[in-house]
Amino acid sequence: MVGQRENLINPCPSLTIENYVPKNNFYRRLKSILELNFVYEAVKPFYGKCGQKSIDPVVFFKLLLVGHFENICSDRALIVSSQLRLDILYFLDFKLGERLPCHSTISRTRKRLPVVLFEKLFEKVLNACIDAGMVGGQSQAIDGAFVEANASLDKLESKLVLQWKLLPGEVLADDPSTNASQAIAFSLVEKTAKPRKPDRSNTLYQSNTDPQARLAQKAGKPFRLYYLSSMAVDTYHHIITHIQADYADERDSVHLLAIVDKIATHFKQHNLLLKNILADGGFGSGLNYALLESCGYTAYIPLQGSYHPVREGFSYDARKDVYLCRQGKELSNQGIRLEKGFANATYLAKQGECTACPLKKVCCQNRGRKKLVVTAYHNHYQRMQQRLESRKGKYMKWRRMATVEPVFGSLLNNFGMWRANARGKQSAHKMMLMAAVAYNLQKLLRGLTHPKAKSQIMHLQQVNILYFLFFFVVPQPRRF
Repeated sequence: MVGQRENLINPCPSLTIENYVPKNNFYRRLKSILELNFVYEAVKPFYGKCGQKSIDPVVFFKLLLVGHFENICSDRALIVSSQLRLDILYFLDFKLGERLPCHSTISRTRKRLPVVLFEKLFEKVLNACIDAGMVGGQSQAIDGAFVEANASLDKLESKLVLQWKLLPGEVLADDPSTNASQAIAFSLVEKTAKPRKPDRSNTLYQSNTDPQARLAQKAGKPFRLYYLSSMAVDTYHHIITHIQADYADERDSVHLLAIVDKIATHFKQHNLLLKNILADGGFGSGLNYALLESCGYTAYIPLQGSYHPVREGFSYDARKDVYLCRQGKELSNQGIRLEKGFANATYLAKQGECTACPLKKVCCQNRGRKKLVVTAYHNHYQRMQQRLESRKGKYMKWRRMATVEPVFGSLLNNFGMWRANARGKQSAHKMMLMAAVAYNLQKLLRGLTHPKAKSQIMHLQQVNILYFLFFFVVPQPRRF
């Protein structure tokens, strides 16, 4: 059943924690604006009406917030550290000498409560930031980063490569008790004359402790088990508007449309209009460009490296929708086909036109006529390229770098999001939501007490790097 703490009578009223916590203390000021009584009604469907009382849910969520404020990823270390801090005990409404809950209670409660409850808390804090005027809503900077999973590479196991399934009612002759299936381990099948050690990949291996974690590697990141954190930040005062956990082996572009849809749906409830989408090249794809443009959003997403805007020796006639070769022959559109998950348009020359062409060997190679395969979103790519090369596009690129990357750096280095404190994708998602709640609460508290300091304050080194990139690396338009 749901437990709720009772206010114990202090035998010595003069020894109250409130008298020893300064008025300008962070947790004292946070307690005055944080209201979590709605949690009691929200958690009732997940507990019974009888039995032993659970941990106070308000205390549970406050302890999670303290862990992110103090950059602590371990539940055991969180309890030990909080028991020695008067300001944290005051924030939790605990008395002197009163023991905090066991660290295992926090782990079990985190597993019991669903993700919806954590998302509700995140939305409540985000709504408070919107009511305080700290969310503009027009421009959202979206990015992704790896969060280390709570698993080690030493616990990797090879997946089963052979598995025979028996027919219904069939059993094995050597083992009559077996009625499911028989599998051969990867190490047994691999014993050959010249065994080849396979590369460590997600197709061959998985973690025994956290099967949902994925092997991944980025520039500047070691090869480990990770989760992908996809986050959106408002460019007005750098408030986190969305965060979620995804598999590390998935592309960033797969999740862009879902993130934009959730942000726009939430903003409509507060009469905020989403206009600009800022993201890096990992979120770029022709499908994303087309759908964002059809929904009325202006996207500033760099093109992928595989796209070639110009075909050497061919010119495109948009009025006829044909390509012209060096000899003036037309390659007509044969329709759109889906190849390897990409929508491509095929352009073919007429039959026999390339037979007597002097450039046939170079142009057609072994084919009888020239064939061009162009992405079906060629026009969207071209418009995006023109938008990025404009002066506003270069400014939006600088604005994205100055918005979302410092926020990710703060979460990973200062808010305990560098490593997951539990196993599983859902647990990683809960941890990311609580880290975002802690970050937004700190921004909200700073904005309410110091209105002139609402915006994100970057380190001097970050400011110098952005200044150098914008004025010396990015080409500036000529002025006459």
